[in-house]
Amino acid sequence: DPIGSYGVRPVTLLLSVVSVLVAAIGTLLTWRSVTDLGAAYLAVVQTGVLAIIVAFWSSPLRAPFSRLGFVVVALSELAVLVLFTAAVWGAPPTAFIQWAPVVIGLTIAQLAPYRPPKELVGMTIFGAIVSGFLTVLRLGVAPSHPPPLVLIVGSVVPLLAFGFGGAAFASALTRTLDRWFARSRSATGGVSDGVRESIVRSVQHDRVSILNDTVVPFFTDLLQRDRLDQDDRTRAQAIANSIRAVMVADVDRSWLDIVVDQVASQRDGIGTVGSEVVQDPQRLAAGMSAEQRTVMRALLLALFGHPGFDPDGFAIVLSSRGRFCNVVLTAKLDADESIPKSGLAAYFAVLRVAFADLRLRFHPPTLTLRFSYEHT
Repeated sequence: DPIGSYGVRPVTLLLSVVSVLVAAIGTLLTWRSVTDLGAAYLAVVQTGVLAIIVAFWSSPLRAPFSRLGFVVVALSELAVLVLFTAAVWGAPPTAFIQWAPVVIGLTIAQLAPYRPPKELVGMTIFGAIVSGFLTVLRLGVAPSHPPPLVLIVGSVVPLLAFGFGGAAFASALTRTLDRWFARSRSATGGVSDGVRESIVRSVQHDRVSILNDTVVPFFTDLLQRDRLDQDDRTRAQAIANSIRAVMVADVDRSWLDIVVDQVASQRDGIGTVGSEVVQDPQRLAAGMSAEQRTVMRALLLALFGHPGFDPDGFAIVLSSRGRFCNVVLTAKLDADESIPKSGLAAYFAVLRVAFADLRLRFHPPTLTLRFSYEHT
């Protein structure tokens, strides 16, 4: 859910800061139990690195949160546990100095809006096993005052609580989205016939308008004069050629041309953007799926609605590469703000879902998007 995760990203960043604070404050409060200063410092630093990794992969510009990012986060969490254990190795274990499981649990909870619940459950169970195993190893090298079972439970309960809580949230979110998709598909099917009739009426209205503007006045004039001359033949030929040109142009226009014109007409002050904006001589736009077309239309609406959008710098070029179509979209945005703060980042996140190889470059004022899709 790129749009939803975009909205909760401030919470993700806040939890990252909280994780680092927990590591730093936990180390200071238990400083007497630290036996390896280097490992203690590295544990806190690794927690900061973990927070940076989560912030990096959860960025809307990289959405959706990839499986590679998930694996990197899991390995970083494992490093935090190992470094924490090394920092207090040999010290008498207590139930109050184990801040690492709390940090790992918070990190798993951060991933709830980004990864499937099954993966979160798996990471939680794996982390609990590793944390419990490291605690058992520590019990073998240093005496402890609380019972060993208390120490083991104390090392896994925080992690399990945060981890399973995040998985439950992800599961509820997934079910909600599934229900929303089901309702949207039902609503779309219910209005499809009405939309189709509306399109047919619109096309008929356009054709009738052409006839009323050119053909009807010509025939009316002929009926009133009741005679033909060479000028009438020349005029009739010109009218026929103009109507033929309009119809041929309509046939050559793709759905992308029509969408660009419609979106431009809905935005005040933009007007026409020119027929050369969409360069698709091979009519490759027809190869996009319904989902990809919907995402493209949403992106165009967002770009044309941007306060700094300049229609003179807008272009879409489609080219064929084997069974794939390459798309290069260029837009000029006269704005001082960065892309993540411009409100466009959420749309780029959705675009990356529909076109997995999206590459984005913004050198003010030029925004360039490159992506591809398979066409038949």
